[in-house]
Amino acid sequence: MIINQEGMRYTYNGMTYTVGAAVMAAEASEYRGLYGTITEIRDGADRETENDTPDIYCCFEPPLFQEEIRELERRFTELYQAPKKLDEITLDRVIMAPEMVRVVSPDPSVCKTLKVYLLTMQFTTSWDSGCITELYADYDMARFAMLKGIREEQAEGCVKDWAEKDALEEEYCTDFYEAWHRDEYSEKHFTASIEKLSLTLPQRIIEAE
Repeated sequence: MIINQEGMRYTYNGMTYTVGAAVMAAEASEYRGLYGTITEIRDGADRETENDTPDIYCCFEPPLFQEEIRELERRFTELYQAPKKLDEITLDRVIMAPEMVRVVSPDPSVCKTLKVYLLTMQFTTSWDSGCITELYADYDMARFAMLKGIREEQAEGCVKDWAEKDALEEEYCTDFYEAWHRDEYSEKHFTASIEKLSLTLPQRIIEAE
């Protein structure tokens, strides 16, 4: 059997492999750490190897950083007992056994999607700047934390300082608050916001729970 159409699926030992899915080469492979996509899957008499497991064809992206390039070249130099440079290492149509790859864009049919809320608070003043991010599974928890942070700035932080100087400007809505020093926005401002996001949990994470 040959599977090579985008989106076609093949299940082996409880794991679903999809043509076009993103994968990472696992520790069992010389390509370990590289990311790529599945381009084809072969089983039975159509396998090109003598493995008992299906052949999973992958196209890997070359490493970006020099240290990773040198490490890949070192592995293949040891494997072939001859110097190997990156452009001499096959990265497309690499045949992998199932244990050599880990699917990192899992099948949506076996995933669970959660709504999460990202709270971001940023500030810039004459003497400091910073950014705080927190992730919440409950909207009301996120909004409680956002309002608490705003109150603290109004009571004893930069917002209080600007208000006392009669230089405070503000804009706000349910999930957003911004304050700044009049005529000095780029140097003196504070923002707090909540953003709704989707978090996809793959099957292996769900089972680990």
